[in-house]
Amino acid sequence: MSEAAGVDVRRATPADAVPLAEVHTQCWQQTYHGLMSDAFLAGLKPADRLAMWCRLLLAPEPAAWVACVNGSVVGFSATRVVPQGNLDQDLPASGSLELWGLYLLRAHQGLGLGRRLLEASVGTGPASLWVAAGNAKAIGFYERLGFAPDGAEDRVAEWEDLHEIRMTRSP
Repeated sequence: MSEAAGVDVRRATPADAVPLAEVHTQCWQQTYHGLMSDAFLAGLKPADRLAMWCRLLLAPEPAAWVACVNGSVVGFSATRVVPQGNLDQDLPASGSLELWGLYLLRAHQGLGLGRRLLEASVGTGPASLWVAAGNAKAIGFYERLGFAPDGAEDRVAEWEDLHEIRMTRSP
């Protein structure tokens, strides 16, 4: 499948909450297979993400974008602004953009939609993101778009102690 007519990247709206919850769940199950337990991934349900998406899409931040193919949501990206007054040396500067999510269903990867989602959400300027340390495909994608690991690492307890690294892109 190549990128063609019927492919669109646009800002998400509250009407996208249900398909976003579904795609978010499917993407996690595809992306984190082998990095998280099958039991954890099987326990993920769109209903558990629906309230989050409803809340986020009604708020001005974080902003979210969707990739659609023939009108169906197949991926998304979402950002937040790093809070003002951030004096922690280990965090990006206050007011900078953090990409907190960029996911595409596997069948739609490699078609340029990920790049379009990234450009829609953070442009080409400075930004930061966290990525699973074991997700070589995502790390390579971000490196091709100018991001580099900055040495910061974290383990997310509620995600089975998932090891993440932060990547940043400078101006």
